[in-house]
Amino acid sequence: MSGALLAAGLGGAAGIGLSLRFNWWRKRRFGTPILMYHQVGAPRSGSALNKWRVKDEDFHWQLDSLLRRGYRGAALRELFEAPPAERRRAVLTFDDGYRGVFTRALPALLARGFSATVFAVADRLGGVNDWDGETPGEALLSADEIRALHAKGIEIGSHGATHRALTRLSDGELSRELAGSRDTLERLVGAPVTSFCYPFGDFDDRVVEAVRRAGYRAATVIRGGISKDLSDPFRLKRISVRGTNTRLDFTLALTRGRSRL
Repeated sequence: MSGALLAAGLGGAAGIGLSLRFNWWRKRRFGTPILMYHQVGAPRSGSALNKWRVKDEDFHWQLDSLLRRGYRGAALRELFEAPPAERRRAVLTFDDGYRGVFTRALPALLARGFSATVFAVADRLGGVNDWDGETPGEALLSADEIRALHAKGIEIGSHGATHRALTRLSDGELSRELAGSRDTLERLVGAPVTSFCYPFGDFDDRVVEAVRRAGYRAATVIRGGISKDLSDPFRLKRISVRGTNTRLDFTLALTRGRSRL
């Protein structure tokens, strides 16, 4: 085989591999993308949780990419309280309520006129993420930082009281995680808390109904994708933004709901 043919063959194989790895073929999804972040900051050496740590420079690039594509970063509540805007919205959500949201993400958001929703674990404020089993744990937002985020226009939502898998709980325990956490956060910020995020992405029909009864208006899941509308507000799909993602991942997922198989 000639050098030119070999190069062409290798190039074709590489192209097929790239197409299989990334979802070029996936149809574009219509609806408002909801992005799921966890931590913004440097990775830890050898940590299995680095996939949930987005570096500062990547986070800034992602926000600027949204701006270039005509998006404004929004809080989840805006989808239910504000009429459709002329400018497209991308909802930005942060699970667990890490302190890095205040120290690293907030300045970047405000510099671009973006809002977001932070899902806090109500009974762990000022503590660490003891549910992940990593030592030392990551610092969580304090009560004062939660109030400061709210004052800056960031929505505070609930991620439960203690970050427990909800489908395994009794009715009484479930009420504490849902209604109890909502009451704690509402008293803290002095405003309604209407958005919820299922810890570990764990939910079923019983949990969904309990979230509705607890007075929330919307809840997000981990399942990847873009919900085409708000007809099922307690099972809103999200796009996972990982520290291991490439820029191509982010760009494809923004319009297709996910970037890979």
